[in-house]
Amino acid sequence: MHETVIASSLLKIILEEANKQKKPVLVDQVHLKIGLLSCIEPQTVQGCFEILAENTAAANAELIIERLPLQGFCKDCKKQITTQKRHFACPHCQSSSTEWQGGSEMLIASIKVHETE
Repeated sequence: MHETVIASSLLKIILEEANKQKKPVLVDQVHLKIGLLSCIEPQTVQGCFEILAENTAAANAELIIERLPLQGFCKDCKKQITTQKRHFACPHCQSSSTEWQGGSEMLIASIKVHETE
């Protein structure tokens, strides 16, 4: 279950960023973007993150996970295409002659915090 390692690394980055603030903060929200082909299960990452974040500045953080669509180009109909599903034919002409780009990325889009007293 590589999601535990991912959640652990994610928490480490979030806490490092939170510690860069001039005053102590608590993490309110983390927006994570995950590529369609990343083989990462969002629900598993969510569960692992919640367990690992206990007793940290991110203990009550809301983890928002957005699945990024796969971008590509159809060689037959010459259109730029996107898909939200792991169906790799062109959505316009159903050709399998497509070039896909990306899909395995994972990035932290934003971290929202508030100062503690």
